[in-house]
Amino acid sequence: MAISLVIIAAAGYIYLASREGQRTLDRTSSSREAGAFVLQAIGRDLMNAGFYPATISPITSDLTQTGMYDSYYPFESSPRQSTDWADSANNWPPVAFQSGVFGCDAGQFDTSSSTCASASTGGADTLVINYFTNDAVDAPGTRLDCSGDNVDADPSNATRKANTTNDPKLPPKQPLFVSNRYSLVNTKMYVDNGDITTKSFACSGNGSNWHGEAADYKPMVAGIEDLQILYGIYTAYDPQSKNNSLAPSKFVTATGMASESSLTVNGVAFTPWQRITAVRVCLLTRTMGLNTRLSDSGENKAKYVDCAGAEKNQPTGYAITRFEQTFGVRNALRMSY
Repeated sequence: MAISLVIIAAAGYIYLASREGQRTLDRTSSSREAGAFVLQAIGRDLMNAGFYPATISPITSDLTQTGMYDSYYPFESSPRQSTDWADSANNWPPVAFQSGVFGCDAGQFDTSSSTCASASTGGADTLVINYFTNDAVDAPGTRLDCSGDNVDADPSNATRKANTTNDPKLPPKQPLFVSNRYSLVNTKMYVDNGDITTKSFACSGNGSNWHGEAADYKPMVAGIEDLQILYGIYTAYDPQSKNNSLAPSKFVTATGMASESSLTVNGVAFTPWQRITAVRVCLLTRTMGLNTRLSDSGENKAKYVDCAGAEKNQPTGYAITRFEQTFGVRNALRMSY
């Protein structure tokens, strides 16, 4: 009996240790998958930044419409047509929508005022991605923003969304404007028989704030500890140089963009936000639930590097992992006929 009890105790210990190790592995894997998913989601949407479909031929007799159908954002004709997206008389579009990429440092993008809210110490950044749908005239496409809402509810799409029969199943008169905003929000989760507070990767699209009110940021992926964005811009352009390119020469924060000036390329003036050709995304994931990281051995404390480049100790019972990737963007390409 004594021998049997020893064997049972040993088996129980091995089982508990194995279960603990498996739980650590599962939650660490889930945390890593969350980080990879967020980077993929942002990367896919950045492929659309500054997109406007060139599916309509220009009216050659009206020089004011030259290029208005193949640039981001579409030019305003003179006199202005009801289907024109830009409306200079009413100060539209605001700065945040005049480029394919915009951002806010340490705070969320205020969807009601189309400006950045006040920054908070240690807060996550917000990335704004703007583009137009490709469902113009006879081309199939999508009218849904990142939260699944139909962007034809945005007032700027009110006239453009209509068609000759007013059938919502048919393509609109003109491409529709889409604006997706990505940030972090506090979220309460139920883990290990109790509630925990964590942060979630969240989005807010322009299809959900059509009343002019602040749209909620809808949580998508939990366990995201931090989100920091840097913007790669080119700072010089020499048309005579054979080695010249518009590759980013430096990466700056959204706040740093304010000190940059416009630059003329091939006779067209580009604002700092329109000079972005790359976006660097850094995020931290954090495992959810206690005891999701194996204990440190001796005096060797496990470390991680945050998005500011500082080395820190891993928190007790949790594991923080850093993910970083740089994406090339189209942003503000301009063409002419």
